[in-house]
Amino acid sequence: MSKEQEFLKEFEVWVNTQVTINEMAMTESRRVLEEEGDERAADAYIRYESKLDAYRFIQAKFDNFKAGKAFHDLPDGLFGQKYY
Repeated sequence: MSKEQEFLKEFEVWVNTQVTINEMAMTESRRVLEEEGDERAADAYIRYESKLDAYRFIQAKFDNFKAGKAFHDLPDGLFGQKYY
């Protein structure tokens, strides 16, 4: 395996780990906000959500790479989807 391939593999694993961590952190922030009313948790939730969006964007780029698409191609099924 070349250095580039090894780097991409390790980077993808790291990104996937970051997605998991930020999903858990968002859930916990929401719980703290709802149960304790701590407004700092609302700010934390927004930060984790922003990071999660960025990591999911990178995951979509890995999906494009695996599907043989160009870096700037849109992921399949992007149009018509709504995320709230």
